[in-house]
Amino acid sequence: MKPSLFPFVLMAIFFASDSTVAGWCPAGPPASRGDGTIAGVPVAGGTQYYFKDALLAGFYCFEELGAWFPSYFHSSNSISPDKDVVDMVSAEEGTATFLNVVVPVTGTYTLTFRYAFASGLFPGVTDRPEGIKVNGAVVTDDLPFPITGDFEKFENSSLTVHLSAGRNTVQMFNIASASISRADAMTVTPAGSSPCESAPSAPAGLMAQAATTSQVNLNWTASTPPPGCSLAYTVFRSTTAGFTRSGANQIASGLSMPAFEDTTASCGTTYFYLVEAVDSAGASVPSAQATATTDACLLTSGVKINCGGPAVSPFAADADFAGGGTIDHDNVIDLSRVANPAPMAVYQTARVGNSTYTISGFNPGSIHTVRLHFAETYFSTTGSRTFNVSINGARVLSNFDILAAAGGKNVAVIEQFTEPASSTGDYIVTLRSVTNQALVSGIEIE
Repeated sequence: MKPSLFPFVLMAIFFASDSTVAGWCPAGPPASRGDGTIAGVPVAGGTQYYFKDALLAGFYCFEELGAWFPSYFHSSNSISPDKDVVDMVSAEEGTATFLNVVVPVTGTYTLTFRYAFASGLFPGVTDRPEGIKVNGAVVTDDLPFPITGDFEKFENSSLTVHLSAGRNTVQMFNIASASISRADAMTVTPAGSSPCESAPSAPAGLMAQAATTSQVNLNWTASTPPPGCSLAYTVFRSTTAGFTRSGANQIASGLSMPAFEDTTASCGTTYFYLVEAVDSAGASVPSAQATATTDACLLTSGVKINCGGPAVSPFAADADFAGGGTIDHDNVIDLSRVANPAPMAVYQTARVGNSTYTISGFNPGSIHTVRLHFAETYFSTTGSRTFNVSINGARVLSNFDILAAAGGKNVAVIEQFTEPASSTGDYIVTLRSVTNQALVSGIEIE
């Protein structure tokens, strides 16, 4: 076997077998092979761009496979000239960007994405949605990519967008680690003889109603799409009255129905909302502002979370997290070097990678003890895994090395901090990888 083909064959075996094989992460992140500026290839009815030429970013090292994603694979059924496709899977922040999408006239175009995936390492996942940006604006964060059943069985997913005459930028971005694993090509074709030529009117009758300490329900009167148009809705939120909508305060997009449940609100907080309607010709002016105040915060104590694992009394199953993946190493853990350790099973599982835990329901400013549980169950040498930890935005651990702090592999270590809850009654614990993947086994707040 030619050495240059070995990585592609090895990775294909990993994915097709559904097995998880832990391995060292190579040095990285890697550089993108393509810069996203390659001109499209004329095809019947339009222009085709190959993902192998896209500018890839947002790389993430998936420790279980010992590889960085997005990545490149050889696929015999690819339509790209050298049969290479891009694997977007396992990188929650992965992106593939085409910077040179050229069309002759301003108007409505169809983007058709050719892709394939089997269940692979995500059994039970039958749809791996992706987000699409056009010229920096999010067109949708939920373009469906249904399972094709085989890594060599390619199908298409399409949407209609507005492009300007000349050069445009189109970006596919991941919204979860379970993303499409064979992105082959993007074809751009005119959308038809009845283009959408005008932006919709503003949504009317926006109402906001607090449902719980962390949820606000929104509904509004549906806008009527202009001729030849189909529309979606975008929702914006701020704690400041009279705010101006922007990407920084956008909380939802691509909504097809005139309703939305905001489940990311904080307790005891007043929020202000705007909604706009969007079609391929542009966005409407915003709706009138609506406001609601979530229910008062509850005094929470005794939080115990088994990060990356199931409930292990008195620790609850993993919850309140965003990002990262999980590991489960059935190693015997030395609990003798810490006071009041968690059960051994807590240290045998962990959430790894860049992740954030948002634990809500505390009285704003109330003081609590935060205990973070760790055990290094994979690496055997110091410096192999280092990461930073912040609580409510303040760095509490820098270049933390579990192995060095614990004094050995498979040894429990606890880092303890006394911190106030945020002004919204939250504890936000953020882990960011430095060398290989960040890791946390348990979180206690007392």
